[in-house]
Amino acid sequence: MKQKLLLAIMIITGVALFGFHSKASADQTVLSPYSWDPGLYATNARYNNSAHAWGQRKTGGAWGTGSVNYQSGVTTTSRGSSSGTLNVRLNGTCCPGGRCSYGSGSGYKGLVQFWNDPGNYIAFGLIHDPGVSPTGTTLMIEGAAGGRPVGGYWGNNGISGTSHLFTFNWTAGGISVTIDNNVTLGPYPVAENNPSISFLAAGRNTGDIADTTFTNISFSTGSITAEPVTIPAGSPYLTYTATMNEAGSGTGYSSYINAHDGSNNAISVGIQTDSSQPESHGQPYYIWELVQNGTFTYDYLGPAASNTNEPVTLKWWSGDNTAVFYEGNTAVADIDATLVPRLFFNVEGNARVNGDSVNDSFTNTQISAGDTCPTYCGLNGSWNTSSFNFYGLTATNTNGQPQNGANFTVAGTVSGLPAGGTWDTNEVAGIGMIAQYWNGQ
Repeated sequence: MKQKLLLAIMIITGVALFGFHSKASADQTVLSPYSWDPGLYATNARYNNSAHAWGQRKTGGAWGTGSVNYQSGVTTTSRGSSSGTLNVRLNGTCCPGGRCSYGSGSGYKGLVQFWNDPGNYIAFGLIHDPGVSPTGTTLMIEGAAGGRPVGGYWGNNGISGTSHLFTFNWTAGGISVTIDNNVTLGPYPVAENNPSISFLAAGRNTGDIADTTFTNISFSTGSITAEPVTIPAGSPYLTYTATMNEAGSGTGYSSYINAHDGSNNAISVGIQTDSSQPESHGQPYYIWELVQNGTFTYDYLGPAASNTNEPVTLKWWSGDNTAVFYEGNTAVADIDATLVPRLFFNVEGNARVNGDSVNDSFTNTQISAGDTCPTYCGLNGSWNTSSFNFYGLTATNTNGQPQNGANFTVAGTVSGLPAGGTWDTNEVAGIGMIAQYWNGQ
């Protein structure tokens, strides 16, 4: 099963942008970059939810024939707990001429390594190597359990494509991996009572290029030392609050508040229930999702209550390019986010397939936007709930307030999707939208 497409829809003058969405876990932890080769480099995002390991190897000697001098990456500065879950997406970002891979040359790999002690360690990833996958990439599992080798490789060209979601579950006695929410391998009997966790890219020999970007790095609560949420100084450019009640029936439904611009950038926060995703098992969870220049990332924050009023707030600081998400009055997530005002704002409800229903409500929506008042500040016009309703879902302004203080429902049962169609492949949504006031418009 491929990663689920969520409709983080940005509709501006008739143009819609779709974002990819799936599930991750709750926390980030501090990451530290390092390299064992002068031609290989690594960086991590400010809030540690992504990392990039790349470069062209300068040292000599094929991997496996000498010391480990062929990789770079980032590692957790604190050891993991004796059990936990990690979700991360491995993206091949060596893209000469626009065609991407995890590297080029005689061999390369992108991997996640759990290192407990010299006799207990294991790495999972994608590899191109003349001995195991000479004409493409395949899955690699390399390690030791109690000093004895474990793991192996899939066949030549065992995995195609350049973006794959890995979900790791570990305990003190072993570790398993699920790939793309589809195939689970393990558990491998590798002791993981105190693992150091690294995100790495490697080149096989001199001149080989490795390039992997790790996105959606997030851990289950309690599995690592969580990094605290950072609140930027000063007043936010945007504060968007609403009391959200997510409800529905069937295989999937969701509710969101969203801010976006006209340049393929957006940030959404909300609640989603999706029985097709094994991480959530059909239970409601808080999530955020981000689109930057058309590239989608996300994080799955923790359980939410179904059919219950849940106050949520999205704040964004323009000078710091930081967004913070609040559950009630508690800040629970911070991310790098660039938006280019003028901004536009949505309330949105979704359902997954034909026959699924959504019955969301949003009360007391409040939006404060802008820092150059009155010319570029506040809201313009009134909420539009008639232009963006699809496949049987409808947004309704239930109290008639044109701007702040408006209440909404998004309700309906999905119908009319083509055979096999889901919210992965079609725009299945009811949306209300309003724009920022912008010099008289």
